[in-house]
Amino acid sequence: MKTGIILFTYNRSEHLQKVVDGLEKNKGISKLYIFQDGLKCEEHRSGWEKTRQIIDAIDWCEVVPHYETYNKGLSRSIVDGINVVLEENDTVVVLEDDCVPAPCFIKFMEQCFEKYKGDQRVYSVGGYSWPINIQKKDECDIYFCRRISSWGWGTWKDRWEKYEQDYTFLQRMKFDQKLSEELAIWGNDLERMVVDRVKGFNDSWAVFWALKTIEDEGFCINPYTSLIENIGLDGSGVHCGKTDFYKVDLNLCVKEKFSFPKDIRILKETENAFAKLYGCYTAIKYEQTVERDQILVYGLGNCFFENEEIINKNYNILAFIDKNRKGFYAGKKIIKAKEITEYDFDKILVAIKNDEERIKVAHSLVDEYQVSADKIVFERN
Repeated sequence: MKTGIILFTYNRSEHLQKVVDGLEKNKGISKLYIFQDGLKCEEHRSGWEKTRQIIDAIDWCEVVPHYETYNKGLSRSIVDGINVVLEENDTVVVLEDDCVPAPCFIKFMEQCFEKYKGDQRVYSVGGYSWPINIQKKDECDIYFCRRISSWGWGTWKDRWEKYEQDYTFLQRMKFDQKLSEELAIWGNDLERMVVDRVKGFNDSWAVFWALKTIEDEGFCINPYTSLIENIGLDGSGVHCGKTDFYKVDLNLCVKEKFSFPKDIRILKETENAFAKLYGCYTAIKYEQTVERDQILVYGLGNCFFENEEIINKNYNILAFIDKNRKGFYAGKKIIKAKEITEYDFDKILVAIKNDEERIKVAHSLVDEYQVSADKIVFERN
């Protein structure tokens, strides 16, 4: 297989230099495709010009530069660039100018490509290791999940052909019980990202790749120890703020051969770790150490989401009652109040902040739907 190594950049020259230096330590790179987006505004010119100077100075491999004459923006730049490089390659490794690779990153990517080239279930290979606590199994270097990483990643040409910027993903998934649970585990943050994309608050291409992978129940590869360090979450980027949340230790060990599991499967501990990462505790399968009340939750809004962890630890949710929503949330059906007679529940938890509205709902449950008052409890915080 031929692998095209792509580096996308704009005007962060200092970040770019660190990424280039990291790539140079990956022995065996003969060609590097670099895409620099066009200048967006004059205040970016100094960094933009320094960035081009760094590109022009690379002499340790063949460089295929693509200098845009106008500003495409993040999403279009990356999607177009990947499509161009895949015209003459079977696989791609994709780096942005804030993703510093470890010395064996490319070797890891190429071995993953070779190992799973014939398995259409595997959609993406990531070099970044998410900041979650998953214990390494046996001697394997990777684990499987359904959440793609866009920080030092790669894929095969035949998988990338499935990519589409489809805004209907969420609607389909939220009306399917199984897919709504998968969405909650692996991408509970993606709905907000899509909404922000529509509003123009982000220019994410990756949100669609993530949703496509989840909908198709595809597999993503992650290393147990990270081969990518994201140095761009320092407030310098156009699309990212400042945070230490995603900071992980970079694996600087040079390894010649990586070990892979016999089976392609997702461990339960991995599901639970990712559900916690994105805050969807309703998707976690808790061990039944003590018997918990079976409840219906009235209100799928901020009051519930702010208390989702403690509610799920104390109760087993059968369904949600919400007059404004339909479909499923985390595999639990969203129903109307008139449907509560279809469920054998111990309590109804009213998750509404406003005191007046909460009391109004309680009276309605008792008077209109004959719910015993002692079965109604409140979540106030």
